[in-house]
Amino acid sequence: MRPLAIAVALIGAVRVAADPLDEWTWRGPTPRESFKGDNYNGVVYEGGTLVIVGGSAGKILLRKDGDASWHTVDSGTQHPLYAVTTANHSFYAVGARGTVITSRGGESWVARDSTLAVPLFAITYTDSVFAVLGEGGAVVTSGRSGLWSAKASGTLESLYGVAYFSQMFVGVGANGVVLKSDNASLWVPESSGTNSSLYAVATDRKNFVVVGENGLVLTSPDAVKWTARDSGTTRSLMGVTYGNGLFVAVGAYGVILTSPDGVTWKTRPSGVTHLLRAVAFARHSFWAVGWNGSILESGATGK
Repeated sequence: MRPLAIAVALIGAVRVAADPLDEWTWRGPTPRESFKGDNYNGVVYEGGTLVIVGGSAGKILLRKDGDASWHTVDSGTQHPLYAVTTANHSFYAVGARGTVITSRGGESWVARDSTLAVPLFAITYTDSVFAVLGEGGAVVTSGRSGLWSAKASGTLESLYGVAYFSQMFVGVGANGVVLKSDNASLWVPESSGTNSSLYAVATDRKNFVVVGENGLVLTSPDAVKWTARDSGTTRSLMGVTYGNGLFVAVGAYGVILTSPDGVTWKTRPSGVTHLLRAVAFARHSFWAVGWNGSILESGATGK
């Protein structure tokens, strides 16, 4: 065989490794095609345990590293749950009618008094303060005492997302509202430059990245000056997270986007048309959850 022919044959034999973010596997407890599963709104991973919270009757699914199936646990509430986070090796979930519940390991949950009776949509935690945001500009906080108290946000717009870094909380919500606070008690409005609803916010500890209606993406290093970015989609983005060096955003019609910096975005094939509501990084892969029983796991992105 001629040298040129040999080289061509060798090149043709080389296989390009698949990008793990292009490989999403259905992990839902119901068949992907049925569209009859529960609606899931939040997902978080801590200490070998993945927790997913749902939008009907306080649904909580739990899966530990090595488990082959999901376990449904008693949340102690019948109210829909909208978000979940971790702090100090415990899980915290929030939901309708001011619901706040906590669990040390994910199996047993205890109700806390949030002092409010409105839907709570987002929760985050920093060194010593929880901040929970919700309908009609609701904000409640809790310190190490475990007691919750309502705070004035200065807005009546519903607040859907919250994140923290560099001594700053950032909350986002309906009609382009952006709020910032250095203590979760006093909130200051900032101009986002848009009237579109903002649904989620994440940080890589350098910048905040906000996602929202019609594929909207905004970035800011200080929560004051916001820059619109081209996401490459017009589908609404409902959730965003940062892990293993990547931002991952999810949304309507199964859209999944990734970005190394929040500026340039790449569309990934999810294999579904379900509404995806939230995403989290867990150990070596990303997990996206949404409506009609959708739970997706990406390929392994590294160790």
